[in-house]
Amino acid sequence: MSHIDQVKSLSGLTSDLSPPEIVPGQTNPIKTGTLSSSGRDIYLRNYHTLGRADNCHTHLSANSISRLHAIIFWQDDTWYIEDKSTNGVWVNEHKLQTGRPHALNKNDTIIFSSKDVGSFTLTNNTSPHDLLIPVESNLRLTPICLNKPLHALSETSTLLWNEGSWIWVDNETLSNKKRLMDGDVLTVGKHKYRMQFNQMSSNTSQYLPVAQTLEDLTFQLNVSNDEEDIQLHIMDGVQTAEIKGYRIQSQLYLLLYLARQAISDKQQDYAENQRGWVALSKLSKDLGIEVENTRIRLHRLRSRIRDVVSFTDLDVCELIQLQHGEVRLNTSNVIIYKGKQHESQNEIHQLL
Repeated sequence: MSHIDQVKSLSGLTSDLSPPEIVPGQTNPIKTGTLSSSGRDIYLRNYHTLGRADNCHTHLSANSISRLHAIIFWQDDTWYIEDKSTNGVWVNEHKLQTGRPHALNKNDTIIFSSKDVGSFTLTNNTSPHDLLIPVESNLRLTPICLNKPLHALSETSTLLWNEGSWIWVDNETLSNKKRLMDGDVLTVGKHKYRMQFNQMSSNTSQYLPVAQTLEDLTFQLNVSNDEEDIQLHIMDGVQTAEIKGYRIQSQLYLLLYLARQAISDKQQDYAENQRGWVALSKLSKDLGIEVENTRIRLHRLRSRIRDVVSFTDLDVCELIQLQHGEVRLNTSNVIIYKGKQHESQNEIHQLL
């Protein structure tokens, strides 16, 4: 029995193994969505983020770039780009409308923020595939496009697709197996490759909550008993986004303050357009900061929420409203858990 047949027997597979399309070291064009700029190739994931934030798939460092500047995603056999930024995205010198997906064609030119950042070209518009990307970029090795359900790396190792992820199998022992994670590094022949999961089994919408109206979203604040740790969960009924971390605690505490005000006003039967309003001067005094610092925190809070929610036909400014020296959270779809207990209306009223 060949090593491939042995690996098949492990998983109960009976299909024939297709040989790899790309052999390490060859320079054949790779068949996966690719964005290119000045000799640099970006292999697109099913849902690919670009921006200044460290957690974006592609990091763009220019000061004019937003934390999440744009997303590129694969849907209905087409690549789309969506502007999520402050300073804009241009495709073939046409400025995109923020929040509106735009279909891309092969050889389209994309500019993020300004020409100073550089231009990018969609050099390959085929569907995304899981890849092994060479770690040693100076050797100009071609990434390996992985074929499901089995992909032979060499005579001694095989990749097996099983239960939604790749498993590395030692062909000689078969018992030596490892489930791979995105970013893991493998040795193939004499070279090292990094695993990049590009394919996803469902639509782009699984990643971000989507909001056409404010009523589409529910906000859940999980607050520690000492209120030193606050986590925000934003839900659309299907998807959930999370905002947390010590660097954003001051912004989340501001949001907690506004949420309590909105809930309290609703409980007291205020008219919807009157709920939640707080004078900036009072808010700043209660927070112990200057009014200008409050404005900065509000701006940053809006940006973080915009990063994790796909807004269509509205903007985050309609959620966190600031006008005539007053600010409010323009929704009553808010749940507060303090120390894992649902915060009651009486508790909120006493805190305000």
